[in-house]
Amino acid sequence: MTLAVLARFTLVVGLVVSGGIGCRSHTGFRQQYLKNRQDLLSGNWAAAAKKYEASKDQVFRESDRVMYWLNLGTLQHYAEQWRNSQANFVKAERAISDLFTTSITAEASKYTVSETLAPYEGEDFEKILLYFYTAINNVEQGRVRDALVEARRADEFLKKIRVRYDKDEKQSTLYKEDAFMLWLVGLFYEIEGSYNDAYLAYKRSFEVYQGAYRRLFRVKTPSYLVEDIIRTGRLSGLEQDAAAFMQRYGGTGRTAANVREQAEIIFIHGGGEAPHKRQRNINHKMPDGYVARVALPQFEATKPTITRSMITVGGQQIPTQMAEPVTTIALKNFKHQLPGITARAIARATVKYLATKGTKKAVEGGKDATKQTRLAASIVGLVGNVAAFASENADLRTWSLLPAYFRVARVWVPAGTTSVDVSFGGRGGGGKPKTIPLSLRPGERRIISLRTVR
Repeated sequence: MTLAVLARFTLVVGLVVSGGIGCRSHTGFRQQYLKNRQDLLSGNWAAAAKKYEASKDQVFRESDRVMYWLNLGTLQHYAEQWRNSQANFVKAERAISDLFTTSITAEASKYTVSETLAPYEGEDFEKILLYFYTAINNVEQGRVRDALVEARRADEFLKKIRVRYDKDEKQSTLYKEDAFMLWLVGLFYEIEGSYNDAYLAYKRSFEVYQGAYRRLFRVKTPSYLVEDIIRTGRLSGLEQDAAAFMQRYGGTGRTAANVREQAEIIFIHGGGEAPHKRQRNINHKMPDGYVARVALPQFEATKPTITRSMITVGGQQIPTQMAEPVTTIALKNFKHQLPGITARAIARATVKYLATKGTKKAVEGGKDATKQTRLAASIVGLVGNVAAFASENADLRTWSLLPAYFRVARVWVPAGTTSVDVSFGGRGGGGKPKTIPLSLRPGERRIISLRTVR
């Protein structure tokens, strides 16, 4: 056997070995999630976090570390374990950043063997929304300035993502700016008293809502954002700009007078379950007529039962408004990117098939081949095809504990002791109401992050 033949044979054997890794079923992640879902439905986030942590060595590998940290950090966030949650989100953020800049080897492995071999670096929207949690975790620990830094990082990272797509002619994205995270930047600027910066951030968020979010994701611009722009415009001394904006888009402008005397409650409701991935197989005919199986990921939405929420405080009833349609962003952007994903999957299947075919031909040795070499060639072909089939699995990893949406309500109330009553609506009557007692100082801005799964 020549060195060239031996090299090809080694490649096939490598495919078999790597196929043993690649054929690991990612359905195990979904099963693990469903196993803990009852705790999520009952709001027992601490128990769910403990179980998730205990499953690390049984379910997850080193290449799954980003997914593991994102999900564990989410459980700990809603269990109010702020420090632990922050630690895990920071690990995920650092890993994502490293993978984003040093993924050449990982990309090559996606083309030659299986996407499941490469470290998971997260979907684009996942990379950005992790900064929501790092920001709120900082707020809960009294570090508002750090929260602002985290929210701004989301916008900076999204710019890097856009640059990468601009350099790749074969792929593009619909998700180019995040109106929700831009609004959060404005909120934190306003909390620290940087009213002009808050005004500019709010206006940019408004433009994204009015543009891409309305056109692509069917989300109306939240009415509270109009008030935010008018208020911070006035507090910045931009009376004419604020008046012109109010004349064009409506709004009352009343909240500017309440900033120092009253307190504000900012209620952020994360509801439902983000879409999960399942595998879809298609057949692709090679030039010689051979039909190869090609595995593709497919996002599948879980329809939430709770679709509305409302807060009642001090006799005021304020419904939440859609701020971030996570599921819609995921599904629409995936559909937009599917042709590129399919092309890459077909290229991967073709590389594996041609490697097997070439090795088989080389082992066979041409027209002078003996029975033994023909038998060896048949075995090589069989083994190669089996390895290619086994290693052809779609990457089903995802941030499964991300909500399907974020809804927001803002309300000004007198300082002092009060309580917020939260009610829900939707299919089947919604969820169980909640009461949250609060003690508010004059001028305080209190953020409440609450999650439902149904």
